[in-house]
Amino acid sequence: MAIGYAISYRTIGHQAAQRRLGRTALLILLAFFVGFGLNSLGKYGSISINFLFAAFVVLWLLSWNWRKRKAGALLLDVGGFSRSKLMLWAGVLEGLFAVFYTWSAINKISTGLESDSNLVEVLARPVFLWSLAIYFLSTGLSRLEFRENGICYMLSVVKWEKLTSYRWNPDKPNIMTIEFKQPPLLLSTGLWSLRIPSAHRDTVEQILAEHVNN
Repeated sequence: MAIGYAISYRTIGHQAAQRRLGRTALLILLAFFVGFGLNSLGKYGSISINFLFAAFVVLWLLSWNWRKRKAGALLLDVGGFSRSKLMLWAGVLEGLFAVFYTWSAINKISTGLESDSNLVEVLARPVFLWSLAIYFLSTGLSRLEFRENGICYMLSVVKWEKLTSYRWNPDKPNIMTIEFKQPPLLLSTGLWSLRIPSAHRDTVEQILAEHVNN
């Protein structure tokens, strides 16, 4: 969290970094309660969640090209966003964990298992970790795009009609804050702070002025 805050502080400013830190803390707290709840469900509850998460990631990624086409023609490709490197490092770390647990699962399977239920239990953790690694890596490699019908950001599409306003940070002229009618993502504050390269700032301003009633 400290590393993430330091990166955000340097790239998007103090206030936006604080908002992201707050969302991260809430997500960690949510993960804790979810983990506690899964414990009460026993091992089969945990196994089910692992495979359900994997299915969600697969469907989310497979539907991305379709969702992006629904966003219309490309107006501007800004490139990677401020959290790209952080997401990529998280993906690499999760990938290392996934390799370790996969190797452990292979060893257990090769020595023999008592039943098919044990096989599912052994495979559940590697499946979850690989899904998480792929999600982080895919999100980190995604690009910030302004399209005909909305904005593509972190494998999500937000339509123009869901935006209420935007503003540029007076202290960091390349940082833009977008406000939504309702939070687009889980535990979102309803604000996005995006770092826009200076070369694209005027074009982004022109696109937003055309599509957002500020």
